[in-house]
Amino acid sequence: MNIDNPKELLKYMESINYGYLTKSGKIYRENDSNFNDDWFNNYILSSSSDIEKNKIGNCWDQVEFEREWFSKNNYEVKTFFEIVDLSYNNNYPTHSFLCYKENDKWNWFEHADYLNRGIHEFSSLEELLKYQYLKYIDTLKKYNINDLELNEIKIYEFIKPNKHITAKEYLEFVQKGEEVI
Repeated sequence: MNIDNPKELLKYMESINYGYLTKSGKIYRENDSNFNDDWFNNYILSSSSDIEKNKIGNCWDQVEFEREWFSKNNYEVKTFFEIVDLSYNNNYPTHSFLCYKENDKWNWFEHADYLNRGIHEFSSLEELLKYQYLKYIDTLKKYNINDLELNEIKIYEFIKPNKHITAKEYLEFVQKGEEVI
């Protein structure tokens, strides 16, 4: 990859499709009819080389791909995970996202969520997290979330996980991070 800046990375990532890799090496794309069938038991977190090779990844995978590029290029990076607390045993979507600092501003770098794809600049990390929190609530409202569950939204800052961990291992790992909301 010959990528010199975040805009070029975002452009490069247009070649990466939403999907995931399984323990057996099978690739699922978002439009596959059995995309969600037993996802929880088959998913593994892709490495950057997996993403390079397969051109596939969900937000969890893509954040790690992004983290690798930003870290190698000496950016200050933070990664976050949004969830409605698991004790509810719900089917609400989760989301991982990456932020980086440039010119004393914090930027939300988003590729996996195609409705919000882009680089979004904020004057502070707090402003960025508040915006992302409200955006997540808007997404959840499409799933008829109730007020009690809205009060259980958590955002965790997390460090780099190991590659090829399962969905269960990933969820446990990111929720050991620092709760920021």
